[in-house]
Amino acid sequence: MDKKDFRNYKKNNLKLIYKNFTAGQGCAVAFPFKKKMVEFLNNFTPERLYYKVMKTRFLLTRKAIMPCLQYIVTTKCTMNCKQCNTFIPYFTEKTHLNYTTFEQFKSDLDKLLKSIDYVDYFGLVGGEVLLTKDLNKMLKYALSKRKLHHVFIATNGTILPSSELIKTMKNKKFCLQLSDYRKVTGLRENVTIKFDEFKKLLKDNNITFITTESDNPIFFEMPKLYKDTQDKETLRCQFDKCWGQYCNMICDGIITQCTLSVYISRNFDLSDGIKGEIVDIRKEKSPRKIADKIIQFYAKPYSEFCHYCHPTKEPVMIPRAEQL
Repeated sequence: MDKKDFRNYKKNNLKLIYKNFTAGQGCAVAFPFKKKMVEFLNNFTPERLYYKVMKTRFLLTRKAIMPCLQYIVTTKCTMNCKQCNTFIPYFTEKTHLNYTTFEQFKSDLDKLLKSIDYVDYFGLVGGEVLLTKDLNKMLKYALSKRKLHHVFIATNGTILPSSELIKTMKNKKFCLQLSDYRKVTGLRENVTIKFDEFKKLLKDNNITFITTESDNPIFFEMPKLYKDTQDKETLRCQFDKCWGQYCNMICDGIITQCTLSVYISRNFDLSDGIKGEIVDIRKEKSPRKIADKIIQFYAKPYSEFCHYCHPTKEPVMIPRAEQL
């Protein structure tokens, strides 16, 4: 990795980690020393010191830290949201990922953890995760891994967790993301929103959770997806502003850039650029080679998936979870 690659790695990786644990905090310290001493100390602010420590750690391990990685256990869902941020309703029966087994999950995770330093936030997501039969075993296994610092599940609140899953979620590393879709209409037959009951279960069992609970029933419109040939500078600027740089995904053993990239990788003819960017941990046998590919994954100025992504210039507000 040359200096340019490391600058990209720092931007796409280490800065996101740093923001996680410094959000809302500031540091202002005055030193009554001579000017040269003050200038010297200013070179070692907490952020600069953090980057120096992390760079040393990287040079020693030669393995990347992953700020956030979301493992898709299924692309099947109980809802049919028009502006789904993973484009679930637009998958075909051929391109859907049905249900990952515990054995496959364990194999993927074991292989991944041999190839990285650690994952700051690791999520089990869908589709709707609670449709997955082996979810409890997957969560229990993920929580047992030292290299996974925080573990979460994201659910739409249409299925209540089992007593076994509730027990597993009582872990200080765990947080549940519960969407508030109580005002959504037009749901499929036999699908109901169990938000209040779900929330009570979590509170009664002292399980950490966050929710999108709000009287503001709106979403942002998702980007249009089609391939183009935008210039590199446009793509770099778009990538630097996008929330997608933070939401790396792994689906069917393949690591891709963001929530939209899963749909793109399973439903579009992929460019050579994307084929060179994605990391297939099932195909590659050597942990060292996987580690090197993940390093390069973070050492890019932008993602090749950006060629397929076309957000609106100004945010467009739409009804929350409007159903097709």
